[in-house]
Amino acid sequence: MDTVAFWDFDGTLVHSGPLWSSSVYKALKETDPNTQVLFEDVRKHMAYGFTWHTPDEDYHSLIGDKWWNFMNHHFYSAYIKLGVDKDTARIAAGKVRSIIKEKGNYVLYDDALEVLSRLKKSGIKNILLSNNYPDLEEVLGHLGLTEYLDGIIVSALEGYDKPRSELFELAKKRFPAAKYFMIGDSVSADIIGGKNVGMITVLVHQGWNETADVCCDDLRDIVHSF
Repeated sequence: MDTVAFWDFDGTLVHSGPLWSSSVYKALKETDPNTQVLFEDVRKHMAYGFTWHTPDEDYHSLIGDKWWNFMNHHFYSAYIKLGVDKDTARIAAGKVRSIIKEKGNYVLYDDALEVLSRLKKSGIKNILLSNNYPDLEEVLGHLGLTEYLDGIIVSALEGYDKPRSELFELAKKRFPAAKYFMIGDSVSADIIGGKNVGMITVLVHQGWNETADVCCDDLRDIVHSF
C-alpha cells in the first residue's frame, strides 16, 4: 500500500524559538545598533500580519517574491509603529529575508533525520507541507533534510495556508497514495487541516490532544504508527 507522510517543518522537524520576531529584531539592530526598540516590542507586531494568521484569505496574488514584498511592507509598518525612521525601517525590512534563512536559526530535533530515513527506507514518501516563506528549500538543504524528502509543498508558493483544505487536497493530488498521514505540532493547522481531508493525524511535541489520531512526544514513536 502506497503511503505518504506529510510533515510540518518548524516545531515538528526543527525548533527555532521566536524565529520571526528574532529575525526582524536582528535586522533592526544590524541597521541601527543604537535603536531603543526592544525585542518584546517587535514581538507584539509579529503576532499578526502573516498569511497563515488569516488562512481563509486567498493569497494566489502573493506567491514567491510577491509574498516577500507583502511581508516586507508588514515589517516596515511594524518598525514605523515603533518609532523607527523611514529610511532605517526600509533598510531593516529588506534584511529580514536573508536573516530568516540563516542555518543557525534552526535546530533539528535529535531524532528527525533518523525517523525520516527509517520511513523512507520502508517505502514511505516523506513530503514537507509547511506554512512558510518561498525560499524554504534553501534552508532544508543547509540542514541536510533534502535527501530524506520526496517532495516539498510550501504555502507561499501555492497561495493557500494550512489548514485550508485546498492546500491539503493539492498535496494529495500532487502525491497520490492509498494512505496519508499528517504529522505536525499545531492542532489548528496540521491536525484539524489533515483530518478535514481524511488524513491520519499525528500530533508531536505537544502531549496528548483528543483531536489527533495519534500523539507522540518523540518523533521516534511515530514509526510505530505506520
